[in-house]
Amino acid sequence: MRPLPPNARTKFHNAGQPRIAALPLFILLFAAALTLGCAGSTGGTRSSVATSPPPPPTPSSITVTITPAATSLLLGNTQTFTATVTGSADTTVSWTVNAVAGGNPTIGTITAAGAYTAPADLSITPTVQISATSNSDPTRTASATLTVISDVAIALTPSAIGIELGATQPFRAAISTSGRPDLAIRWSISGPACPAACGSLDASGNYTAPQILPAPATVTVTAQSVADPSKQASTAITITSNFSLQLSAPSSIASGSSSLIAATLTPVPGSNPNTALSWALSGAGCSDTSCGVLAVATTQPLGGGAMSTSATYTAPATPPSPNTVTITVTPQADPAKKAQANVTIQPGVGVILSPGTATLAANHRITLTAQVFGSANSAVTWTVNGFANGTGTVGQICVVASIPCQPLTAGNNLQVDYEAPGAIPIPNPVTVRASSLADSTRSGTAQITVINHDVVTVLPSTGTLAPLVVQQFSATVLGTSNQGVIWQIQGTACAMSGACGAIDANGVYTAPGSAPSPNSFTIVAISADDPSQSGFANLTIAIGANILALHPASIYAGAANGFTLRVDGGNFAASTPGPASVLLIAGSARTTTCNSVTECTAPVTAADVSAAGNLSVQLRNPDNTTSNSVSLIVAAPNTSDEIISLTSAAPSATTKDIVVVDPTTAGVSLPNADVDLNLAALGIFSTANNSCSLAGNPVHLPRPATGLAAVDICLFSASGLDASMTYTVTGPGDVTVIAQQPAGLGIIHLTVQISAAAIPGARTLFIQNTNLDKTAATGALEVQ
Repeated sequence: MRPLPPNARTKFHNAGQPRIAALPLFILLFAAALTLGCAGSTGGTRSSVATSPPPPPTPSSITVTITPAATSLLLGNTQTFTATVTGSADTTVSWTVNAVAGGNPTIGTITAAGAYTAPADLSITPTVQISATSNSDPTRTASATLTVISDVAIALTPSAIGIELGATQPFRAAISTSGRPDLAIRWSISGPACPAACGSLDASGNYTAPQILPAPATVTVTAQSVADPSKQASTAITITSNFSLQLSAPSSIASGSSSLIAATLTPVPGSNPNTALSWALSGAGCSDTSCGVLAVATTQPLGGGAMSTSATYTAPATPPSPNTVTITVTPQADPAKKAQANVTIQPGVGVILSPGTATLAANHRITLTAQVFGSANSAVTWTVNGFANGTGTVGQICVVASIPCQPLTAGNNLQVDYEAPGAIPIPNPVTVRASSLADSTRSGTAQITVINHDVVTVLPSTGTLAPLVVQQFSATVLGTSNQGVIWQIQGTACAMSGACGAIDANGVYTAPGSAPSPNSFTIVAISADDPSQSGFANLTIAIGANILALHPASIYAGAANGFTLRVDGGNFAASTPGPASVLLIAGSARTTTCNSVTECTAPVTAADVSAAGNLSVQLRNPDNTTSNSVSLIVAAPNTSDEIISLTSAAPSATTKDIVVVDPTTAGVSLPNADVDLNLAALGIFSTANNSCSLAGNPVHLPRPATGLAAVDICLFSASGLDASMTYTVTGPGDVTVIAQQPAGLGIIHLTVQISAAAIPGARTLFIQNTNLDKTAATGALEVQ
């Protein structure tokens, strides 16, 4: 720009105020433009042009105030805040909670009208900041402090009670509060015998005592508020054992003969103790088989929960001295309630009849075998309830496998069939006796109970299972030797395939991924011997969420990049259509994706697993109910590796515990198909043209004649390999990786250094990523 003439500039600067005021507006603007333009030009006249900084912005006169400035609020309740804006015609504001517009369920929410609603669950940091920002000037804001408080109180009923073995007792927790908190309860049990032997407690507070008496027999049930975990109530439980055990045995028995021993366990009504019994023989003059032999034959229900277990006792052929043995029956439920019977062994001829007890359906058969001791004459005679060879009303003795029943023609048949009558005999059970021809006073007996038809029993007979849990069911068919059954699932909700789960031909049942509606049905076993007869078990699928497995279930502490955790279980809420379940990792809610009612995923951060320990994982459904808590094991990495040497002379190593954690990619890989770090191929890398020749064979590493040599190799993994990973080679350090760099497409270029003194043979290449996942490419390298 051409500068103004000096006189013009002088005249402009020397003009008085009245003169300037009299100038037209366009002249003033033009002069200002000239002044600015000249200030930016070059030349000797530039320094004579005066410049001045722009005036500072006019301070805003807008102010925002908020009331109340500080307050407290109970969980779930609402507090309205008022924002006053002065200095602006626009008096509207935008509300935030802890700088989050509108807040969120964790810190509380606030409406456009300033109505703040506290969260239903108490946060770790219960104090929040409520802010109102002027919409006309976002730099003008005011804040209030609000502390979320809890007045939750829990009352637990019943309190301090005794519960019989196997009995179920519901506990109820009542929450009192003036707020509107999350009313969910987290139930737990604790005690010296926990967790293995103190019973179980479901998500609804129903406690089932253990079937075996723990020591000490005390358990504590605790109800904890989900909204305020610091508020809880506990009650003490004493596990009681009041069942009875009776033992029936003869006072004496002939040497070599056998007799039926019966033990009856009768529980208290409403209880369900373990009915397993252990049998033992002892005597001052004998040990082990010299005291005789006990063979447990059958266990059958007697009604009212009572169980009768029969055993056949066979006396020794030679009486011990002294000739008394003691039979001891010990219940697994409470060993202190053991029962004993003393039996005197009489010398002479003895007869053993086996089996000593049986239950038969009408018109069915059982094979009986007699053995005679103490005499060269092994012949026996057979009677049924005193009738020689039996009758049509008490049952008959037949030639083995004869159809129809063929009566005996000789008295020395030591093996026969007993065929039950078509109707219940009187008396029942019948007594089948095999008497020695050498001494008719000596005999062996079998007690056979005749029933109208097969009776099918399914065990366990009742139960509640979580989704996807596998349960083995067993069936016994009383009255026949044919124990085959056909398994079925029956129930109102079971018409659709898989809705109630599945059961295979062996009775292995797998629960469905989510509870059907209704969630109770029956497992049915139909007798193959008589399809008109069946037994059943009542089964309920739990409604609450249940975690079965974590993928990964264990990782090394120090994983640098975090990973995806997959949770398998049931009764989850899927993301589509939503709302979905939320995974709580170490008590913190994570962004969760639930692809189905049986699978959810969420991120685990590097900070979560920075130190060794157990990381709690729980799932919360949209109705605020929570699942069981499962631990993700964070293991400390090995400080050193142990080398286990195997040779042809010592091909195995014992007493070695090898602990392996899951790969961190287990949460995103298919089960049993994790490919992270798996080496797909390797080969020689050409530095001349930057190419890799991949193959499946080991890479040969030739030793130099002297000193050190380098070989460039390349590795490929479908998961991709990179330079951040650690690559090492087994051996005493005579083969090392001295450089690594990416070669593209998941290929890594390694420079391997080999010493002239390197030991020939196959080497393993180890690859470890920053999450401490490690793989071994066994025999990938071969020193030649």
